[in-house]
Amino acid sequence: MPRKVGPLTGWFVVAAIALVAWSRLAQADAADQALTAEQRQTAETIYANQCATCHGSDGNGLVMEGTDRRAPALNGNPEVTVPYVDLTVRVGRMPPPESKPFDNRARHVLYDDEQRRALVLYLAERFDLAGAIPEPPEGDAAEGRQIYAANCAQCHGSTGAGGVAGAGAWTPPVVTQGPVAVAEAIREGPFEMPRFGPEQISDKEIGDVAAFLQEVAAEQGTLLGLVELNPVYASGFAFLMALVVLVSALWVAGRPTLFPDSDPPRDSDAGEHQGENR
Repeated sequence: MPRKVGPLTGWFVVAAIALVAWSRLAQADAADQALTAEQRQTAETIYANQCATCHGSDGNGLVMEGTDRRAPALNGNPEVTVPYVDLTVRVGRMPPPESKPFDNRARHVLYDDEQRRALVLYLAERFDLAGAIPEPPEGDAAEGRQIYAANCAQCHGSTGAGGVAGAGAWTPPVVTQGPVAVAEAIREGPFEMPRFGPEQISDKEIGDVAAFLQEVAAEQGTLLGLVELNPVYASGFAFLMALVVLVSALWVAGRPTLFPDSDPPRDSDAGEHQGENR
């Protein structure tokens, strides 16, 4: 008769299969994250030409020329993670212009997806950066609108157009960014932006916000290309319009008449009238 397999043996077999499957997945993921020789050369060139001048060849950060401020260290800095680096390069925040290294306004994105991926992998390997690039889930735009209004619109505007948020802080447009950048920004809270943990905005809600912004981006386009006026811009626009109305009113009030005579009286006509009155 065949020997029966006990419960303990069955669980052991299941655990062994799961361990082998996990090991193979981990190996596949490591292979996918490994730098190729071409990627390494690309990343080393980018770092030497664009990153080392501020962060140092050792990644410990340097005092910026013409300022008393130090660029943040990449080496051993828990605030600098894989998604943080990916976000700053993805949206063009890094590398900054040489003349204004701490200027927080929008810039052109210098590197394409392959170059950015190579640089992020290189920095993660060299400085042992933690974290991974997120993969936000599909979301519900209607739900995302409410979440965005409660947490994001105060700074980035009701349609994600960004602008000046007050106190000299410039908020970048988020409507033009993809779901990955939105997820990275929410979780990492780069620069002046606060960090939102899962207890404040869940992964599902991040997907909802990204879906809402994608829907807004698809429907963008108004008169003269204006999407919205955030509170600061709206105040300035209202002041400008009031000034235009005031100047127009003063100009009209200063005119002798709105419809002056096209044929003013001649001197001879004036003399005739004087003779009649005598």
